[in-house]
Amino acid sequence: MDEFVCTVTRMASVDGGDGVRLTLADFPDGEGRTLTVSADDFLALRLARGGMDADTLAAVTAAAGRYAALRAAVRMLGAGQCSRRRLYEKLRARRIPDADAAFAVETAYAAGYIDEDWQLKSYIRTLTAQKQYGPRKLYAALAAKGYRGDDIRRAMDESFGEEEIRAARRAFLEKKFGKTAPATRDEAAAMRQALYKQGF
Repeated sequence: MDEFVCTVTRMASVDGGDGVRLTLADFPDGEGRTLTVSADDFLALRLARGGMDADTLAAVTAAAGRYAALRAAVRMLGAGQCSRRRLYEKLRARRIPDADAAFAVETAYAAGYIDEDWQLKSYIRTLTAQKQYGPRKLYAALAAKGYRGDDIRRAMDESFGEEEIRAARRAFLEKKFGKTAPATRDEAAAMRQALYKQGF
């Protein structure tokens, strides 16, 4: 039988039943710890009050890291939608280990908390309506938010076709020049330059 390295002295349901907080004591250094794991991990690890061996403690510690990362991810998504890559970067910026951050992102995505298709289409509508971005500038803005190239291209194909591009182009020229067609060569050159900078 493996030697116990600590004792589970208390267990309590937390986070509306999603998690279980374990109070651990009797470590060799005399310190106590509190770790929270998901209810699923609690059941899978078959945790109970009493002695805990080193292997079980390691598994509980890993489960607690995953649970903390997932809770942080859900809080971040509650503050505003973001791509999987951006969520991962935010978690890593909070010093959440790589494996836990990746687990949290994929779990949140699988659970439907991250809808990148909806996000992309929403950004496309906003950036074309409010800022009159052309295709190149729009692609660059979405890539900077952490979306993958294939996903951006698909969303743009579905939501930013030739008709939408023409409308954004007209709106941009009207806003910048007060008209959509040049009256002189110099004006035509200025419009071409402005359109290029705007990503058309």
